[in-house]
Amino acid sequence: MTLQQPGCRALFGGWRQSVQAESDACRHPASALFREAFLDLFTVTGASASIEEGLEALRAARPDYLDAELVGAVQARAHYSRCTGPWAGTAWGDIAHDRADRKELLAYLQDSHRAAVAPYWPRILSRLRAEQASHARTLAEHGVEAMLAGLPPGFRWQSPTLEIGRGALTGTVELAGRGLLLVPSAFCQTRPITYTSPADDQAPVVLFIPVIRSISDAATLLTTREAGSVKALSALLGRTRAHTLEAISEGSCTTGQLAVRISASLPTASEQATVLRQAGLIATTRHGSGVLHTLTPLGSALLEGNYSSAQRHDRRG
Repeated sequence: MTLQQPGCRALFGGWRQSVQAESDACRHPASALFREAFLDLFTVTGASASIEEGLEALRAARPDYLDAELVGAVQARAHYSRCTGPWAGTAWGDIAHDRADRKELLAYLQDSHRAAVAPYWPRILSRLRAEQASHARTLAEHGVEAMLAGLPPGFRWQSPTLEIGRGALTGTVELAGRGLLLVPSAFCQTRPITYTSPADDQAPVVLFIPVIRSISDAATLLTTREAGSVKALSALLGRTRAHTLEAISEGSCTTGQLAVRISASLPTASEQATVLRQAGLIATTRHGSGVLHTLTPLGSALLEGNYSSAQRHDRRG
């Protein structure tokens, strides 16, 4: 949704331009589903450990769940944008009942993820974990009220009510015993929005907490290494392997941890690591019952764009 809607240009404008240069996703007809409504399919798929797992959950989702999410998206658009009338996005496809349309949506989402999320995922994941740990520590040491009081701008705790939004867009949500799930996110812009599951009326209400709150945050999380080096490395290794190599450069990791960093399945992460190891770009050592992947000097030199140094390492090897 953040990719399709033009808000927060100062924070997300550069990222959008980079994504548009890498992918045709923004021009795909399916983009209307996210540009013209507040459609978020996680309420249908549930939590997923990788893009493959999420797409498979969406592929198998019941038609009535998707119908309910589409109706909710229309209502959210009307509420927040003060828009009335028919939703233009319904002009594209029938993702709830038509298999071909749903397959096309899956391809669109995979391409969007490749260009918009995967190159930045290691840094984003590190920030999300830090944010999660900070709120968990406050909760453990000082309780629920202190944690809610410490939420960023856009949230205000006035016991027993958590106010969400600003000005005329401030709203309240009745939990009715369902609980509240706080989810740090790099892509929820700066406008807090709550989501409820159309499939389970007992599921917790989901509330996103923005982790990109300043231009500095955006520069840190939504930029990659120097553009020329990235393109050269991608041309040499392929985009997926270049992304995997960069993920390992964030610190030694197991295959499972690597899968999380690159948002891929365990077999995919293992396959990419095998190719990089055979090329001498990473080293893999036994670590308990598993293995640990570490960048080699050759891999590090390639990532930094130091190709002369990489050639020296290669000759020594």
